[in-house]
Amino acid sequence: MFKDNYAMDMMKKIIIVIFGLTLLLSAQESGARYLIITHDNFYNDILPLAQWKHKKGMRTKIARLSEIGSTATQIRDYIVNAYNNWQVKPEYILFVGAPNFIPFPLVLGWNSDNYYTNVSGDLYNEILSGRLTVHNTTEIQTTVQKILAYERTPNTVDTMWFKRACLIANEDYGIYPPIGNDTVYWNDVRHVKNLMLANGYDLIDTLSAGLGDNAYSVYQSINNGRGFLMYRGTGLGNWYTPFDCNPDVIANGTKLAIVLSFTCRTIGTGSTPAVAERWFLTGTPTNLKGGAGFFATTTVGGGFITFLRSAVSRGFFDAIFIDDKGTFGEACEGGRVKVYTMYPYSGGDEEYVGFTTVGDPEMNIWTAPPCSLLVTHPQLIPFGSANFTVNVLRAIDLTPVNNASVCVVAKQDTNIYVLDTTDTEGNTYFSISPYIVGDTVYVTVTGKNLKPYEDYMIVQYTNSPYVVYLKSIIDDSLSGNNNHLINPGEMINLPLWVRNWGDSIARNVIGLLRISDPYVALLDSVKSFGDISGRDSAYTGSDGYKFSVSEDCPDMYNIDFELVCQDTNDSIWVSHFSHRVCAPLLIFQEAYISGGNGNISIEPGETVFVKVLIKNSGHSPVESINAILQNLSSYTGIIDSSGSYEHIGPDSTAINDSNPFVVFADSSTPQGTVANFQVILTAFLYQDTITFSLIIGKKDYYIWNPALTQPPGQNIHNILSNLNYSGEIGLNLPSDLQYYNAVFVCLGVFPNNYVIQNNSAEAIRLTDFANNGGRLYMEGGDVWYYDPGIGGHDFSGIFGLIPEDDGGSNMGPIAGISGTFTNGMLFNYAGENEWMDHIGPSSPGSFLIFRDTDNYFDCGVAYDAGTYRTVGTSFELGLLVDGSPPSTRAILLDSIMRFFGFSHGITEKGIAGIQPIRFSLQIYPNPFRNHLMIKFQIPSEGRESSQSGTNSTLSTRYSLLATLRIYDAAGRLVRQWDYQTMRQSDCVVWDGKDNVGRRLPSGIYFVRLEAGEFKKIEKAVLLH
Repeated sequence: MFKDNYAMDMMKKIIIVIFGLTLLLSAQESGARYLIITHDNFYNDILPLAQWKHKKGMRTKIARLSEIGSTATQIRDYIVNAYNNWQVKPEYILFVGAPNFIPFPLVLGWNSDNYYTNVSGDLYNEILSGRLTVHNTTEIQTTVQKILAYERTPNTVDTMWFKRACLIANEDYGIYPPIGNDTVYWNDVRHVKNLMLANGYDLIDTLSAGLGDNAYSVYQSINNGRGFLMYRGTGLGNWYTPFDCNPDVIANGTKLAIVLSFTCRTIGTGSTPAVAERWFLTGTPTNLKGGAGFFATTTVGGGFITFLRSAVSRGFFDAIFIDDKGTFGEACEGGRVKVYTMYPYSGGDEEYVGFTTVGDPEMNIWTAPPCSLLVTHPQLIPFGSANFTVNVLRAIDLTPVNNASVCVVAKQDTNIYVLDTTDTEGNTYFSISPYIVGDTVYVTVTGKNLKPYEDYMIVQYTNSPYVVYLKSIIDDSLSGNNNHLINPGEMINLPLWVRNWGDSIARNVIGLLRISDPYVALLDSVKSFGDISGRDSAYTGSDGYKFSVSEDCPDMYNIDFELVCQDTNDSIWVSHFSHRVCAPLLIFQEAYISGGNGNISIEPGETVFVKVLIKNSGHSPVESINAILQNLSSYTGIIDSSGSYEHIGPDSTAINDSNPFVVFADSSTPQGTVANFQVILTAFLYQDTITFSLIIGKKDYYIWNPALTQPPGQNIHNILSNLNYSGEIGLNLPSDLQYYNAVFVCLGVFPNNYVIQNNSAEAIRLTDFANNGGRLYMEGGDVWYYDPGIGGHDFSGIFGLIPEDDGGSNMGPIAGISGTFTNGMLFNYAGENEWMDHIGPSSPGSFLIFRDTDNYFDCGVAYDAGTYRTVGTSFELGLLVDGSPPSTRAILLDSIMRFFGFSHGITEKGIAGIQPIRFSLQIYPNPFRNHLMIKFQIPSEGRESSQSGTNSTLSTRYSLLATLRIYDAAGRLVRQWDYQTMRQSDCVVWDGKDNVGRRLPSGIYFVRLEAGEFKKIEKAVLLH
């Protein structure tokens, strides 16, 4: 034991520091069993899950993309190095981010995380992976809370849901003969049901279309609490009718199911989740519901693939109920491997790589109500050396628990991290060396169907007193704003507590506060604490230590204090603590313009109101701010320079709504001129200056042409210039796109194309431009489908399109689509022509504008997202061959600009060659079983479609009030859509249900379309 004197105490401190540094280095080098790779956006929100995994015994490491690289190759290289070189190899990997945040590479033609986890190259996973396919803060916070609620704090109010399940067999009645899918589906359900019954399950719902069940049956089952939900049947994106569920309507709370989707692709491979995938993503952090995990594939196919997926479904549950696997990832891997066990020569490699674990791969799966535990261990452990036993018993009958996992980990001393399992007596034995007095040492017990136990022990000093800092409070009422924060310029009163962590009394203790800091001056540094009994504390009283902070101290500056305590026996104890300085930090966010001509920008010769949005990115609120605007430009002047803000809290914004600035621009100002301003902000104990710029007029467009082939972009530039649009062209993307109304991106065609890397600065800049209300055109032969699979950025989400195929045939001729701004257009194509991506519309507001007429694939999509608009094509617009109007590039480009909301160019009114839209109604297939496609066209009664307002497709297609009704053979109305609820494509899908969702009987039905004076009826036959 150390002698209680200052020299020995300092030696002890040095030893602890060396110990800590040694541990830090060893921890960095030793590796981790649980590796989390996250997009930087989600780092803070994944921390609670990482901390829990580490605490329960899965040594955890988080790697951000900014640290390891964001391309698929860089991520794989990091993982391979970790597996081959870390002392502790990763057993599980969690990818945090949807495919548009973390690449989802192609393996054997399908998106798969097997690219990362097949370290040896033999197809099999050496590491088990899972992915949180999250797109935003709400989704990451929700999914993390779901996993913690499922594994760490399971819902035990009603314990029966752990032994109940819902299994679905969706018959397709021989649509895919001669396989006999229905028999396979039902056999899978029976196989799983028998396993569950043999393991004590008491209620298993078996749902099917043939039994009259539907999505509402699923909702009712899950809302009552089910541990598993399995779907066997056909589907793509979602399960096929009548089980086409909307997971967002579920209300099962924390009775969270494991959802298994054994059908075609029900995982989003781009920036948009599949509908079925929302079983995992649905809910909010405070309103949990849906599923805690989701297992599905990215592959699409038919025929024998039914049997391969049958093997996966059986293998998943065999792993749990026969092989006694305990984690979600192990069960998923059991499903993948079962393909080879059952069909070794089937060529099932694609199904192995396609099936993806969505969720936490290390999450322990419940197959019985969680067993509560009675755990005994010391509450206090001695400093320096501690030997103790942890005993684990079942709370219900006090029998020992064998093979429970017990993890002991210290809060501060990172050297203490021990994992062991209980023996047949329920005991684990630990010998540790705690070197931080007062440290918290956590004890966590977990195991299969065991309710987690969490408690802690405190490190104590024995056989002598040991007095160190305990806590303090901030009193800034003397000269500050009394917000209990240390702010620059304040004098602080610091009442403080010390604790005697030893077991002997400390006599007449004096505390000396020390600090050496350029921003801090000590004003009162000595206090008396009197006698302090063992394991008791003492207080300075409300009149504490005092110090002042300089006015220029930065936000979040750390002030390090040293407290030296000494008693009458000349024992000296040194402890350290710190407090942060919180300062407001006001930064410019955005300037809003009103007045003038009403186009929310300032034009040459205009006088406008300017409201400046300011964010407080600091950690202290600021009150009553005076603002003075100053002009830094020769083209602008200020009429009213005074503004004010009442209150801006930390991480909050405010705008000078009630007191805007008034600014004018000279009439001779060139278009696109940048005018600079600064605002001097003054408040109590705070003064700062922010700067911002206003663009006086904007250029109509910027053309970015980074491809090796330059004519496509140059031709677009020449044509737009001839149409009186103003703009620029360049090889580099400007760092600031706010100077332009529209951006055209020409990426070229293989092998001369340019690849925008995933989450690169260019990709983020373009995405931000669109999301901030910009207009974006992009063309490229590989940008949509192929590039995202090789590390390219996935733009499909912001363009409202779905990449359908890599393409193998040549493109052209290219035809416009009736009812859109390309109506009547037909072009030959003279551009580069190899591996042209096929694309189609995917979102409400997106619509097809071009189709290849030779090979019948879609190649152009326009999207009105509401806040922004985009156009995406696979061909190079600048290399289309002009024909007779309207088939000219000039008319096409002017139409695009009009769709974007600009009309400086030629007029389209009365252009020869544009054919009117004709009225039509088509239905197929007929007879039908599950889905009837109703395709229609609605004429515009000769009115010109608006190209500059809202979506031009809507203004033409729905210029007449249109209704679509379906009647049964008795003439009763059973289903109806009006012009507001019809889909924005030319097709409505009828699922054979009436207006309230009831499935209709077999028979003859009449489809009637009305628009103005136009009427048409088609007969349809529904079969079951």
